Amino acid sequence: MRKRARRQNITPAVIALSVALLITGCGEEETVLVDIGDGAVTVEGLQRTAALLGNQGLTQAGTRQGREQLLEKTIQVEVLYQAALDAGVDQLPDVQAQLEQAARDVIISNFIRISFTDYGFSEDELYTYYKNHASDLISPTQASVRHILTENEAEARQALSELRGGADFARLASERSIDRMSAVNGGRLPVLYPDNQVLPPHILEALFSAEAGVPLGPLESQMGWHVFVVDAYSPGKPLDFDEARPQIILHLLAPEPDVRAYYDTHRDEFDRPDAVSLRYILSATRSDAERVVTRIKAGEDPGEIAREVSLDAATRDGGGMIPKLYRGNPLPLFAGTGDAQIVEEKAFSLKPDAISEPFELSRGWAVIQVLDFAPGETSDYENVRAQAQSRLFETRVREKEQAFYDALEESLGIKRNEEAIAAYLAGPGVN
Repeated sequence: MRKRARRQNITPAVIALSVALLITGCGEEETVLVDIGDGAVTVEGLQRTAALLGNQGLTQAGTRQGREQLLEKTIQVEVLYQAALDAGVDQLPDVQAQLEQAARDVIISNFIRISFTDYGFSEDELYTYYKNHASDLISPTQASVRHILTENEAEARQALSELRGGADFARLASERSIDRMSAVNGGRLPVLYPDNQVLPPHILEALFSAEAGVPLGPLESQMGWHVFVVDAYSPGKPLDFDEARPQIILHLLAPEPDVRAYYDTHRDEFDRPDAVSLRYILSATRSDAERVVTRIKAGEDPGEIAREVSLDAATRDGGGMIPKLYRGNPLPLFAGTGDAQIVEEKAFSLKPDAISEPFELSRGWAVIQVLDFAPGETSDYENVRAQAQSRLFETRVREKEQAFYDALEESLGIKRNEEAIAAYLAGPGVN
């Protein structure tokens, strides 16, 4: 049946809400699925909603079950919306202010999207680059990878030996890996690319030169010790113009000579500082911490002690492990306190396998065990090139954004009331 969808009264609040939700407007007639008070859920409205949700929405709308879920959720939202209108919520002053601000935000974001597309590069500039470099614009090779992450090299070697002896990878990952997020999925990691910014270059190099299906390791990262298996490689393929657009913009904003110059200027920022892996156990009192030290020296497993008694929820389940602490780079674990500096000084004063005496932190008394020490390394350009290009790109984008804004400011003109600004900045009570 085809009929005109019922419309609610158009108030300023409804208009603002429509803008905030990026609703582009309805035709005169739409196919009504459900009437709800003064509103309706229509086929066309559901299609617009799916489109606004991007790939997720389009995927959902591609199956019967997904369409059912979208329909029921939209009915629920429309019921709440109509009830809110009936209650006059849209007329409340604070709601009006929120809607006005939301409308401004949507208008601004779409102005930037329309006016600053591709960071100011014209379509001709992008396509010219594409024609001249099409053979270089290919998708990166992908690797489907699983891993088992352990606290130390000995555990990784044991897992590797069992895998080579025919042990089931998924079972070992579930039982042994301290990366619990991947362990529940058989150790599977997100698809890896050669320019991955999480794993260090030596691991990526090993993975992308490994034989598929053959266990590899042990390899160390800042997270711990890994055993990997590459299930499959997907080779790169030539990109069409739209697919290549992000790479084109990257190369235009951060071309190779500029990347090299940026690295040469900021070389020390890419050097790797000294690092230690350590175990951290937090107790409420000094006497509790002293008991921890006594138990460790008596031969008990420090990891099990940490799981049993440590008060630090972030590290307790992993046996108190902090895979890498780099000299001069405070751990986020201690953000907002002076504890990071205290822990760093203690950690770098101990030899591998040594256990500290209890020391006081803002949250209690700590004991740390240094597991290993890795001396710092001077960076090599080829190993950090992707990282340098990413940093330069971000810098250039900020410069482009500022230039774009400066041009707008100049074209519109700004007149500052310096007296009023000074009074405002001085704070309340100033005339």
